[in-house]
Amino acid sequence: MASDIECLKWNTTSFKPSNGNVLDYTEYTLALKPSHWLNLKTKGHTTKLSYLGLTQRLVSLDNLNNLYVYDWSKADLKTIKSRYEHNSRLTSLASNYSGNHIVTCSDNGKIQLWNFKFSCLKMLTEFRGHYQCVRNVEYSVDNNYLISCSNDKTFKIWDCHSNKFVASNMFHRNWVNVAKFFKQDKLVVSCSRDSYIQVFDCCSGKCVIKYNLSPDFAESLSLKEEFSIAVGTKLGSIQIFDLRALKVLQKYSEHTSQVNCVQYQYRTPCLVSVSKDKKLNVYDTDEGRFLYSIDHFSEIKSMNISSDDKLLATTSFHFDNEISLWKTETLKI
Repeated sequence: MASDIECLKWNTTSFKPSNGNVLDYTEYTLALKPSHWLNLKTKGHTTKLSYLGLTQRLVSLDNLNNLYVYDWSKADLKTIKSRYEHNSRLTSLASNYSGNHIVTCSDNGKIQLWNFKFSCLKMLTEFRGHYQCVRNVEYSVDNNYLISCSNDKTFKIWDCHSNKFVASNMFHRNWVNVAKFFKQDKLVVSCSRDSYIQVFDCCSGKCVIKYNLSPDFAESLSLKEEFSIAVGTKLGSIQIFDLRALKVLQKYSEHTSQVNCVQYQYRTPCLVSVSKDKKLNVYDTDEGRFLYSIDHFSEIKSMNISSDDKLLATTSFHFDNEISLWKTETLKI
């Protein structure tokens, strides 16, 4: 265990929790339902969605290992397709802030880096550090690092420039579902099937905060500004934690089944969740209330919000092999 703690010491700036008890909120809220805008077709069932940085493009992954990039920056919609030609199954994807690199992960423990340039999607390299299925992969805030999490009960950090392993963690006792960088990459927040949400200081290599969801566990998480952690759980609840209060501040129980994805809007306190119960739910976390729900045709496996908050992408609105784009309406109060 000592060696694992040492190897996590890769960031030179330590994180110091605030002792303040006053919670600061923005003055913005999403009060109107988004309007359906565009349908995008896929060959298989879409499992993951991600907008490409600040561009008018969306990348998707389906259950047949097909990667699609949809580009509507010009008058005609353009679709670029590529396929991962291996026996293993791709499980997740993410894109960097500039939208020119995509990372995927697979059930054989490997991570793939893809380049998107001049309307061409090409795999650059593939590397391996996990010995079991990689469940999720994310970019750091500055896009210099990757963080991957796996069924081998670890999350690992990688250098995007050298594609080399940087650090690892073995504090969880079950599959790690999601791990994300937080606080200018000084912290890592992870959730696991061991029922714990853990917050790690990348300077000391130590776990500084733990939240226990037992008997439930988090399937997805989203981070907001300085202190907020939102998780969607196996049993269907949405729970919001604050790093200063060290407890659950809000809990929502509108979903009746597993929450597959939660995400904060970037500029508003709005939180969006999608679930196996075929519903997309929207919450105002400033006022602590459920706003509305949008029914879909079948289980919503993934959704993503564009970085300017103007577009929302979901799966399975009318059909399983379809991606729907929504235009959002934001009000200032």
